[in-house]
Amino acid sequence: MTMRRTRRIGAAVVAVLALCLTACSGLPTEGSFQPGLSTEERSREARWQFSPDGPATGAEPAAIVLGFLDAGESPLDDWKVAREFLTPAAQTTWDPNERITVDSVNDRAVGEFEAESDGDGGTITARVTPTATVDERGAYRLAGDSVRSLDFELEQVDGEWRISSAPDGVVVQSGSFTSIFAPQALYFSSFDDRLVPDVRWFADSPTRVERIVTQLVETGPSPWLENAAFTAFDGIDVEKVTVSETSATVELSRAAAEASPEQRARMQTQLSRTLNIVDVRMTVDGSRITAPDDRIVSTEPDPRAMALAETDDGVAFGYFTNGEITPIPGLSDVIVEQFAPDGAADDPATSIVVSPDLMTAIVRTESGRMWWVDAEDGSYDVFNYEKEWTSPSLDAFGYVWSAHLDEAGLFQTWNDERDPRELNGLSQLTEVSAIQVSRDGARIAVTGRADNQPVLIVAGVRRDSDARPVGLSAPQDVYPLPGDAQAVAWVSDTAVAAMVVSDGRTVIREQQVGARGTRLTPSFVAEDITYGNPESSERLLADDGSLYIRNTTSWQQAGGDVLVLATQTGAPPMTDTTP
Repeated sequence: MTMRRTRRIGAAVVAVLALCLTACSGLPTEGSFQPGLSTEERSREARWQFSPDGPATGAEPAAIVLGFLDAGESPLDDWKVAREFLTPAAQTTWDPNERITVDSVNDRAVGEFEAESDGDGGTITARVTPTATVDERGAYRLAGDSVRSLDFELEQVDGEWRISSAPDGVVVQSGSFTSIFAPQALYFSSFDDRLVPDVRWFADSPTRVERIVTQLVETGPSPWLENAAFTAFDGIDVEKVTVSETSATVELSRAAAEASPEQRARMQTQLSRTLNIVDVRMTVDGSRITAPDDRIVSTEPDPRAMALAETDDGVAFGYFTNGEITPIPGLSDVIVEQFAPDGAADDPATSIVVSPDLMTAIVRTESGRMWWVDAEDGSYDVFNYEKEWTSPSLDAFGYVWSAHLDEAGLFQTWNDERDPRELNGLSQLTEVSAIQVSRDGARIAVTGRADNQPVLIVAGVRRDSDARPVGLSAPQDVYPLPGDAQAVAWVSDTAVAAMVVSDGRTVIREQQVGARGTRLTPSFVAEDITYGNPESSERLLADDGSLYIRNTTSWQQAGGDVLVLATQTGAPPMTDTTP
């Protein structure tokens, strides 16, 4: 079949303000949700609008299909221009939100039109090579190199060719995707009153707010978060969403009126955190339903670095600021006395992770042993002697995690009684090099190899009713890395960073979970990575003991003589209330 390469139709118009309804820090989009704007005003202030041409008089079938594909990049008025290429019947059945195919426009091709015998209709096939897809939930996933065929049927309408049958969804070229669609974190519940972000993508259109609320309320967490995140909206539907100057009003089905006070409180929290609006009003049959204050446990760590470092007064452990250490009661003395280079254990620390309440530290030493340090009584004991395990991670519920270096897919957890429990998952991995559990305890980041390709994988952590880990979900996605990773860290609630060091060169892959990633190349050789602070995503420990913090695209030195860069798995058990 002869194929024609596509060409762009129409022009791009850059508007004045950004339309973005996102609570995700660091995601590749601009602007913030402005509750003072109505949906009509918000559409007029769209940050980027593509103005495609409608069907030309006398256009041939191939031109109609090409024009339809191009018009799929304009969501204004519910893809009004794209629908002009369809027959009246097809206009009512075609669903542009069913699927988004992100592709390279240069790889699009359209075949020859195959006319029916009577000449009044026919078929034509377009071929695209997806780089990513977004499903009907708004979930973004990378795609392979396989070609996707799109079959179209056309017929004559008043002497002009129109599409009578088109695949649901739209095709968007990769370079335009983030100008037309924007990421949005939907917030769900995890154990112990923590919130879990689930990033989705929505068109920059007047129906954006309504689609976000509908996905939050009616579809729940993504399948990969099964038994890791939960919703308070079970059995409840959205009737209407209205955005006013100072608030958002969400009309819910009558089942919402039967919700308990605790359930209504969490419903209110999910809406408020997702929309990033304090005043979100829930109504049933036009009457407001009230909710008490909700209890939410913060997952934000202390913004200060935590390290084992050499100071003017000797080796010290604690919060590290401007070359000085602020000790942590019950932990600092034990860690220095036992696990400093000249410590009593004669086995220096290579990694340290500290619990949110600062009462527990897990120390990995040069011999490969893992030690449990208890701040309450100053005790320390070995709970794992084997070297064939990754550096440990400590989750928010007190479970220590590690993965076997030689037996891919074998994970192990230990509770506070030091009892081990084997977990199996991520069978597509042939090697594992590093792991870290997210601060909400609902997700895990794993680096290793799959099909001999270095990769980063994010999966859900399945737990039982007591929050004990019982397994891992299928991956949210598999992200390729430029080389084998030595470390991985959650640097925000929606972003993971993998550190690759090869031939004296460091590459950091910062990956937004459910979105696109960024490649960073510091000028020094790094040894470890952890989260930064509210102004910066990452901290890096260089091989000469210098500590660096990311400043946009550069790295600013924030200290030196660091021996071990530690990680705190969250904030002390502080809560906030959401009205």
